[in-house]
Amino acid sequence: MAAIAQSGIAAATLKLNASASNTVNANDTSALGESGYQPLGVDNSAVPTGGVVAQAVTLKPGTMVIYDPTSSAANALGLAQAPEIDPIAESSNMLAAGRAFAFSVKVLKAADDEDKTLLDMKT
Repeated sequence: MAAIAQSGIAAATLKLNASASNTVNANDTSALGESGYQPLGVDNSAVPTGGVVAQAVTLKPGTMVIYDPTSSAANALGLAQAPEIDPIAESSNMLAAGRAFAFSVKVLKAADDEDKTLLDMKT
């Protein structure tokens, strides 16, 4: 049970880190055609023995063309590209990751308590 909880903690941490990175880089701009910041997501896959494996992935399409003549990356028409990031979705992702982390910690504590009870029975 502890391994399942630890995999949940790792997945929640990865999701929180990806969402935080997206939030921090939401206003980055780059010249049209150049590779700027690419938003990140997390794919979770169930493990047959229990738990989850999480992997960070680059989201596609990751950029949009914006009009920002004040950007140093803007062309003569004032166009640049920016990552396509929804701040409300990222806030929701951070809350969900925090909840997942908290629940996984509760499972880890329950596994620890179970182990302590088992050791107490042996003595």
